[in-house]
Amino acid sequence: MSGRIGADVELKDSDIKSLPSSFHQTDDLLYVHKVGRPPKKDLLKEIRTGLKETFLSDDPLKPFKGQPRKRKLVLGFQTLFPILEWGRDYSFSKFKGDVIAGCTIASLCIPQDIGYAKLAYLDPQYGLRKFS
Repeated sequence: MSGRIGADVELKDSDIKSLPSSFHQTDDLLYVHKVGRPPKKDLLKEIRTGLKETFLSDDPLKPFKGQPRKRKLVLGFQTLFPILEWGRDYSFSKFKGDVIAGCTIASLCIPQDIGYAKLAYLDPQYGLRKFS
C-alpha cells in the first residue's frame, strides 16, 4: 500500500503511520487501499438466494417445520384466514375502537374524494367511485 501527497512525493506505509493524525485527515493526502477479488459465486445459487430474500424474507414456512400433520393443517387455515388466530381475543372494546377508526377514516376520505373530483371538473359521485 502506498499513499501520495500532492503530485510528486511518494510515501511508504511506515511514513504515513508516523505522520500526525491531523495530517491524515487533510484533502491533500490520497491513500489507496488494495482489496483482493471476492470468491467466484455460483450463478444459480446467487439467483436462488436473491429470489428467496425477495419473496420469502421472513421464512413463512418456519412455523410449519417439525409440527404434526394436524397442527400443520390448523396453521395452514390460520394463515389463509387470520381471523381464526386473532378472533378468540377480539372483544367489544376492540370492536368499539374499530368502529371509531372506520368512522374517522370515512369522515376524512369521503370529502377528500369529492374534492378531488371537483378539482378534476367531474361530478362528485366520480370521486366516490372505486376504480379497480
